Amino acid sequence: MKIILHINGMMCSMCESHINDAIRKNFEVKKVKSSRRKKQTVIVSENPLDEEKIRSVIKETGYELVKIEKK
Repeated sequence: MKIILHINGMMCSMCESHINDAIRKNFEVKKVKSSRRKKQTVIVSENPLDEEKIRSVIKETGYELVKIEKK
């Protein structure tokens, strides 16, 4: 399962790492990669992730989650 989070507020590689670490800490994922240029985080997981928990985790990091796309 692939989930794309559209996130505002990432300015540097440390921002990307901050979001990646928060996702890894709160969810079982196979892969997570953030891009400040694309303003998105791509998550690959075997199981569906709880959208409300995703929203909560991103909000705690201080960034703005604009949209969640599932592919």
